[in-house]
Amino acid sequence: MHQIELGNDDVTVRFIIAEANRTTLKLVLARDAEMVRTADYVSFGRDLTEAYEQLSGKAQLQNESGRTILTIAFNRGRVDVSIAWGQGVTTFATDQSYLTKTLGQVGPFE
Repeated sequence: MHQIELGNDDVTVRFIIAEANRTTLKLVLARDAEMVRTADYVSFGRDLTEAYEQLSGKAQLQNESGRTILTIAFNRGRVDVSIAWGQGVTTFATDQSYLTKTLGQVGPFE
């Protein structure tokens, strides 16, 4: 299992990659699982890396059915996070310094 953590001083959200193969990943948040295409996860990682480096832009992750389940948007050092998981939606703001660890957990992309 691999863990990805997002947060700020008040909120910490941990995703677990519970299963992975060449075509799909099973991401778990609390007890709710979402299936994600591996190619979409790789695209999300590349978009996250680019937005992080430029401090501008957006990375979105969609589940297998095409619904956006995670959005991380950078704007001049401010980062807005929206997680639409299961039946709930969680939003919070943070800054790019909190995303350094997250970027490493998602994986390096060139």
